[in-house]
Amino acid sequence: MENIDLYLKNLTGKDEIKANEAARYLINSADVELFKKLIEKTDYLFDFVRNNVIQRIEKAVNECNFKNIIKFFNVYSSYYDDLFAFILSKNADEDLTDEIYELLESGSNAQKAYAAKYFCYIPDTIAADLLNQYSFSDDESLSFNSAEALGQMNDEASFVLALDYLKSQDDFDRLKAVKFFCAYGKNYPLNEIFDAMKISKMPENIAGQIPYMQSLINLLDDEKTRQNTLLAVDYIVSGLGEILPLSDIFQFEIYDLVEYLIKINKNENEYSGEISATLLKLYSKFSLFTENQEYIFDETKDVKNEVSSIFNLLKKQSEDFWSVQKNHLLKELDKDKERVIFALSVVSEYSILEAVDSIKNILAASNDEIILCEALSTLKSMNCLQANDVASVSNKIQNPNIKAIIENFI
Repeated sequence: MENIDLYLKNLTGKDEIKANEAARYLINSADVELFKKLIEKTDYLFDFVRNNVIQRIEKAVNECNFKNIIKFFNVYSSYYDDLFAFILSKNADEDLTDEIYELLESGSNAQKAYAAKYFCYIPDTIAADLLNQYSFSDDESLSFNSAEALGQMNDEASFVLALDYLKSQDDFDRLKAVKFFCAYGKNYPLNEIFDAMKISKMPENIAGQIPYMQSLINLLDDEKTRQNTLLAVDYIVSGLGEILPLSDIFQFEIYDLVEYLIKINKNENEYSGEISATLLKLYSKFSLFTENQEYIFDETKDVKNEVSSIFNLLKKQSEDFWSVQKNHLLKELDKDKERVIFALSVVSEYSILEAVDSIKNILAASNDEIILCEALSTLKSMNCLQANDVASVSNKIQNPNIKAIIENFI
């Protein structure tokens, strides 16, 4: 055990001579226990250290020992699956492909996940049927690598099957389908994905996959996808730091996205109301992140710096700019149900007292029980709810659960 700890220390250390010696030991001896220790530590390594380890392992592999890495396949790591698949693909022949296929067919889930990644580099259609079978597995590593390999094969059957999953009544099936398309890597059916997002009970999860398919800014630039993308951005902002990892701010290009939205909304436009709601939500969210360290305590230095930069970008906008955004937002309270509910959530979170009169107009004019409940809840969150507000809508509410909720507001 002491030797393993020493090898691990050297493998991840600064001394290149000792590091390369440890890498050669790892590969030549196929020390699975050392690899397990490395995997346990990998999440806590800085990116440059992790990259150094990957380079050292690759350097230690040669034509005589490359098959030793197959012995590591029972210990899965997404940090090393690409490396192992690449190494094996450089030495691929029919016998090796048959051996990897056998692992794909009857190995553990970890072995299958590594084997599926191999077929991303060697897209032999002999594996297509098994990859189709695994591409919607509950094991996300296995399903992702299988879908990626099928994409490399341009497999149509799996693509059609994923479209069927996308139309499922089950939210988890729909999310599996979206993740499939993300891994498949081409021909993204964005219209169908947006439709699935709109009816899902976990739209944040679906929206969070879209930036992995195409840049949100590019989608916003396209008139055909702008409306749906604005909604996806709303869901991403809502889920960020809770449902979606805060580290995704880089993949989501949040800083550039904020710049883009600010620039657009300096002049009134067709989408001003929706964009203002998103900007105000962003301001509130990133204010929360910066003022409450528990949200970013475990994040890397890069993430913390990016969060600070995004907040400062929002904060430096003039009071006049934010006053205009609030005015745009008030107009959203006259729109369709989806936009009204989102606008109410922003009003509540940002405590926009200028919206009180508009919300009371909703209580008088609307018959939608969900909107009425959200309107009352928003007034309550701002300490602006009065007993006669509840009384004015009580007779409109037929759902006993909603009635019980609003009666508890007072």
